[in-house]
Amino acid sequence: MATRILKNLIDLASGTLVSRIFGFVRELVTAAYYGTNRAMDLFVIAFTIPAFFRQVLGEDVVERAFMPPFKRLISIRKHEQGWRLLSNCLNLMILVLLILTALLYLIAPIVVKLIAPGLEAEFMPRAVTMTYWILPFMFLIGLAAFAGGVLNFFEMNKIYSLAPAMMSVGVILGIVLFRSTLGIYALPAGFLLGALLELVIQIPFLFHRRIRHKTNACYYPRINFKEQGLKKVGSESGFIFLKSLLDKSVEIVDRILASFLITGSIASLWFAHRLILLPVAIVGLAISRSLIPFLTEKQALLEEQQFISGVRLGIQLNFTLIIPTTMVMVVMAKPIITIVFQRGSFDAESTGLTAIAFWCYSAGLLGLSLNAFLSRMFSIFQKNRIPFYVAIISSLLNIVLNFLLVRTPLKHGGIALASSIAFTVSCVILLLLLARELEHRLDLKMIVFDLGKIVFACTVLGLLNSLIYHSYLSVFAAKLTASIFLQNVFSLIVIILVSLALFGGFIALAGPKEIRGHLLRIIRR
Repeated sequence: MATRILKNLIDLASGTLVSRIFGFVRELVTAAYYGTNRAMDLFVIAFTIPAFFRQVLGEDVVERAFMPPFKRLISIRKHEQGWRLLSNCLNLMILVLLILTALLYLIAPIVVKLIAPGLEAEFMPRAVTMTYWILPFMFLIGLAAFAGGVLNFFEMNKIYSLAPAMMSVGVILGIVLFRSTLGIYALPAGFLLGALLELVIQIPFLFHRRIRHKTNACYYPRINFKEQGLKKVGSESGFIFLKSLLDKSVEIVDRILASFLITGSIASLWFAHRLILLPVAIVGLAISRSLIPFLTEKQALLEEQQFISGVRLGIQLNFTLIIPTTMVMVVMAKPIITIVFQRGSFDAESTGLTAIAFWCYSAGLLGLSLNAFLSRMFSIFQKNRIPFYVAIISSLLNIVLNFLLVRTPLKHGGIALASSIAFTVSCVILLLLLARELEHRLDLKMIVFDLGKIVFACTVLGLLNSLIYHSYLSVFAAKLTASIFLQNVFSLIVIILVSLALFGGFIALAGPKEIRGHLLRIIRR
């Protein structure tokens, strides 16, 4: 089990890292050309709806509603039934996307007014035009997400995790090639090109012999509403869609409140959120996506002990990798943002605004990462209604906290902090419900004990790193070079190396048993 999971995790994490590096080059180019000015605010507003459907289709419906029942059928060798079910899902998704895109073209002005009621009237026509540009993105990214979901569940994780890099390539090309003629509209043009490239690069791998020959793959170009399992997939998709709608509603409330704050508040929340998603994608989602195909297979084959061990491993991996990452991000927030974004139109003021949001988002990093894993556990049992009910509670809490915290000196940082608190509360509730679903075989006491050890170790390490950085490292770096950029890079590298050495030693001596046991077995092999 350990070797298979580790291979998938490494493939996903390394591929995602490459994709995210491309993504940060994309964000770097975007920040340099557009900064946090009103034009960038307009794009963020226009991208709200397409980004929602990208999340719903890519990270939610495809992975959590379509693929688990398909993987279950393939695992018990019901190949034809599995491919009929998957074909129906694809055909229905294409139909829904076409209808939805056409509808949104008709009501785009209304949608923009709902998303950003605080936007000045003079900017409203440009925001609507931007929305018209970006809407076809939904259809292209939907197909790309579906192709990626198939590759992930067949554990072809290298291409699956590398494909999103093509999105970034498209955006960069769009900005560099078309900005002089299209201005801000070069950004949505780049996203359209990127979505097309992400889809095209995955298509040849869908014909790999691992898929085509071993499972007798076949596409059925019709919709059969009587197909066995389709009704259940539809109901599960409904709960997932409603949960995503709740999540996006909270994001829209964030944007509405931020639109009444100083210029740049919307964009700084956007950049901070994009930055905080880096460890979630490289570590959190990699853990989930490496384990879910394995756990779905074990659940289908009724191998309960391996299933429970896999769930515990996923939780412990999140603790072990995400908490120290949070510590580094809190201590080094400003240097990180300066390195990544501060150039061109993204000035010191933009860095200050983004750093506040970044600190506040960092508080919810573990909750955000574990939410992705725990929600997928309920997808394996085809009980997506449970994460939906939990999302109702967390969304209401988030909105209430938004209105309270935005009035504090944190301003837009209060919006980010509200999200972090809601993520954490949601995570705790999901963990308790999962323990009950597994009939309390999860050993929550040991999980809480391990969490406490890691939090304590990382708190001490964070205080030590803060002392090293502020008292010694920043002074020493200034003597090495006059370049602020190089000073920050040097300081960040040293802090990461110190953290890896000290925390690695802690894990080897007193880390969670699940992690130490798997590491020892891998080393012996």
